[in-house]
Order: sequence, then structure tokens, then C-alpha cells
Amino acid sequence: MAVIGIDLGTTNSLAAIWREQKVILIPDESGNYMIPSIVAVDQDGNILTGYAAREEELIDPGRCASNFKRFMGTGKYYDLAGQKFLPEELSALILKRIKEAAETFLGEEVTEAVISVPAYFNSDQRYATKLAAQLAGIACERIINEPSAAALTAWEKEKFGKNKEELTLKNEEEETTNQYMLVFDFGGGTLDVSIVDCFENIVEITAIAGDNHLGGADFDEAIAVSFCTQNKLDWEALSGKEKMALIFEGRRCKEALTEQKAVTMIYRQGAENLSMELTVEKLFELAPGLFRRMKNIILRAVSDAGLQLSDISQVLLAGGSSHMPAVRMFISRLFGRKIEALMEPDFLVANGIGIYTGIKERKEELRDIIVTDVCPFSLGIQVQGDLADGKGKMCMMIERNNILPCRVTKHFVTASEFQEKINILVYQGESYHPEQNLKIGELCFPVPKAPAGKEGVFITFTYNINGILEVFAESDSTGQKKSTTLVSGLRQLSKEELSEKREWLEAQQRLLQEEEERGAILLMAERLFAETSGALREYVDQVIQYYNYEWKSKSPVRIRRAGKRVLQALLAVDMRLKQSMFDENMFEEEFGLQEEEE
Repeated sequence: MAVIGIDLGTTNSLAAIWREQKVILIPDESGNYMIPSIVAVDQDGNILTGYAAREEELIDPGRCASNFKRFMGTGKYYDLAGQKFLPEELSALILKRIKEAAETFLGEEVTEAVISVPAYFNSDQRYATKLAAQLAGIACERIINEPSAAALTAWEKEKFGKNKEELTLKNEEEETTNQYMLVFDFGGGTLDVSIVDCFENIVEITAIAGDNHLGGADFDEAIAVSFCTQNKLDWEALSGKEKMALIFEGRRCKEALTEQKAVTMIYRQGAENLSMELTVEKLFELAPGLFRRMKNIILRAVSDAGLQLSDISQVLLAGGSSHMPAVRMFISRLFGRKIEALMEPDFLVANGIGIYTGIKERKEELRDIIVTDVCPFSLGIQVQGDLADGKGKMCMMIERNNILPCRVTKHFVTASEFQEKINILVYQGESYHPEQNLKIGELCFPVPKAPAGKEGVFITFTYNINGILEVFAESDSTGQKKSTTLVSGLRQLSKEELSEKREWLEAQQRLLQEEEERGAILLMAERLFAETSGALREYVDQVIQYYNYEWKSKSPVRIRRAGKRVLQALLAVDMRLKQSMFDENMFEEEFGLQEEEE
């Protein structure tokens, strides 16, 4: 039975495992390492995930859900063709898909996973992630912050001597007392910045900052909105399908800038072709607010660590959105030096989680490594505030960025005359006003009647690396003790409720893996058929007929071979369609698609 690591991403998700003293990324049945974090319900009521769902999103976005990781633990519902899902239920479907792919690849049952979350996930969001794993039939004892996983990758490269020269950003002759690393983890929907201090076998997180609503998807939408402004279109008046088409084109152009200096975004409205040229500098102009937010997060993390930008000797880029030349240029300008990637940013976190599975399983070569983490948000209790308004205020017990595990004890006294109990209301957050923070639980503690301030209680917070908080109270007059363990402010599911939800999700996902792959290919083909005309449309029709013919053979080899050939052909059609170039003989010559005799 295997323990795998899962990078549950906003845009894409990956899995990895530590085997034979190295990380092995786990592919799906088609050889893809990244599975789109998208869920859809098709016309027949079947649930699609991954690539099939991504194609459905282009055709009918109202039936699809993406970016739901941003809303984990919030109670928000997604209505997909009449079926309602919580974000954690949607995440469970993605996790289940990954579990099945891993079991096929590894040839053994997957029973447990280490799952990564943004460092800035709060208690509710972390609990929702663990709940998603439970619903998917996976035990998840350990959640690891994404930047911590990325830092583990850097440690591995240095430890095992791979690409070590890429780690140092200063000149060789420069010497520094401390080698502080800044992990810039910029994904599709979230941004985490962590300050890391690595020394020998210790990977220590010293400070974190982040934004769970800032990612590559925000740039996609900013490009789409700017396109509408330039072409005098009313963004708010567009249908969901039209918005999704523009966002998709914005994303395509954004990604093209990694290879090209300029790219033209084209969108057909009726008989008119609208366009906008996009460059790296143009991206700075149309999304200045996003870059400002990015800068503020970096500066906050550096400040919380008690450092200055000049103290950072290494910058580690993680997350798919770190590919963006504009982002790399922005960071290089901020630090006044060129920033290079240690390895493929898409795989950096997954690689680190793979290492952590080896640590968890006590592999000999990883046994001595120590990974520390910090408290992402301050933890405190409500105490009596300004008597003028009668409202309470926050008394912080554990400040953010304290190294975990952490234990703090403080003494409090009664605030009212002859009160009989003290309600210890526990909150997570940085606001002065408790109601503006996240309430994660409470503990009611009895005290003897006495004048205000005469009875006291010692309150102890113990917070561990798994995000579990124990609150302990002890009376200083009677010696009475009471405690509670707080995991999340969300209502915990009973075993019966958990079993019922798991069975429901199992019943919803009726498509087999092979059928899901076929659905993704056919959805893409049908979309291209709708977008093309003339000889190009006839060619797409031939591709569909060829694939359906091969599917009827029931031969796994023929189906898999046909799927790869058809996907290659469709991608070529898509590329030529966007470039407005088409040689009707090109496809037949290059791919030679024709029906094979059984």
C-alpha cells in the first residue's frame, strides 16, 4: 500500500512518490502528469474531470466548475446542471481521479496521501482539504504548505548535487552569513511567498505571506476585460460562454508570450474579427493592480522575517504562473538581478511533496531531514475591549509566523461582577476586531463567583504542525482544568455523514477512465468542428469518424494509438485555426488518417 504526495492545484493537480532515492512523478493513463482541476456535468448527467471537463468548459461553461480551490471551506455551492457541489466535493472528485491513476501506475493500492495547500490557507480551508481526501477514500494525516514543499526540492537539489549552480543568485566571490531563500509560489489561483532558511538537513520556514485570490487566472480575466475595452465591447453584457471564450484566448496569448515577444489576440464576433496585440509591457499596463498586490505580499514576507530584499540570496520560482515573462521581469526588477528557475515551476511543489512522502515513510536517505513550518495566521481570544462601544478586541496568543509546534500560556481575569463562567472564544486572523477574523471554536470554563478581576484562569494554546490547536484552561483558585481540541470552525461530519457523502460521490462519477479520455477528445473535436468551415471542417469530421471507428474495435492498443494520433491532429487544427493558416492537404500528408481494416 502506497503513500503518495498530491499537489492539489487551482488550475492543475499532480502526484508524486519517493522511490529508489528519487522522486517519481505519477502520470495518468495517457502519460499526462498534470490533471486539470476542473469538474463538469455533461448532457447525460455524467461527471467529467480533468481534460474532458476542460473541453466541456469551452463548450458550455455553465456546466463546469474551475478555480474552486479558492473557495474551499467557505460553504459556497456550485450548481452544475442542477447538481450542487461544495468545493471540497469537487476537489474530492479530482483527488479520486488522481488516486485511480496512481494505483494503475504503481500497481498497488493507494491508501494515504500528503497533500499540499497554500501557506495562507486558514483552519477551515485546511480542514476542507482533509475532508476532500476522506471523501475520495484517501487518508490524509499530513498537510504541507506548498512553499515548504518547494523548499524541499531546493534542499534535494543541493543535497544530491543536481543543478546546484542554479541555486545561487549572488556572485561566487560574495559571501553572506545567512543564505535566506524566498519561495515565490504563483499558481493559477493563489500566491504564496515564504522566507526559508536552509542549513545542512534543516529546512526552516521563517515567515509567510500570501493571497488566496491572486493567480494566473486573474491575469487571464484582466487580458479579456482589456480586450473588450479596446474593442468597445461591454464585458458585463457578455454571456458566460462568450466570457469563457475570451478568457481562454487571453490565457492562450499569455502563455504564448513565454516564446514570443508579441502575440495577437483574435476573437470573432459575428462576421467581424476583433483583435488586440499583447506584449509583456502591455501586460504591465493592463494589470498594474495585480503587480502591486504581488509586490506587497513579497515585502510583507520579507519584513515579517526581519529582513530586507538585499538579504535574500536565493529566489525559488514555483507554480505554473511563474512561467510568465512579465512575472519574472517584475521579480528581477524588484530584486535588481536576474532570476532563474531551479527547475520546471509546474513540478516544483509536486517534487517536494514526493520528497515528503519519503520523509513520512522514514526512508533511510531522508531520515535526518527536519522540516519546520510557521503559523500562517495569528491565533487569539476575544477579551473586553473599549467600554465605550462594549465590543471585544483580539488578544493574540500565538502571533503569525511563530515556528511550529508552538505553546503559549497567558493569565486572564474575570471582567464582570460575580460572573460564573468565562467563554473562551478562539479566533484566527490579524484584525483588531474579533468578528472580522475566523472563529474556529470556543471553550466554556466555570469560575467561582467573585468581584470582577478577583478570579483568574491560565489559558494555554498548543498549536502543532498539522494545524491542530489545543486550548487548555486552568483556574488559579480551584485548580479545575478543562481543554478542547480545535481542528476547524466548520462542522465536523459524523462517520455516517462521511460514508453517505463518499457513496454519493462514487455514484456520481460513472465514467470509466478510458471513456473519460474519449470524452475529452470528442469534445475537443466537436468544438473545432463548430469553429471551422469548409475543407477544415470536413477534415475534423473525418477525424471524428476515424476515432469512432477505432473505438468500436474494442482493442485497447488500437484505441490508445488512435487517441494519440487524433489528439495530435486536433491540436494541429487548433493551432492552424488560430493562425488563420490552412493547407487542406497538410493534414492528410502529415498524419495519413484513414480507417484500418479489423
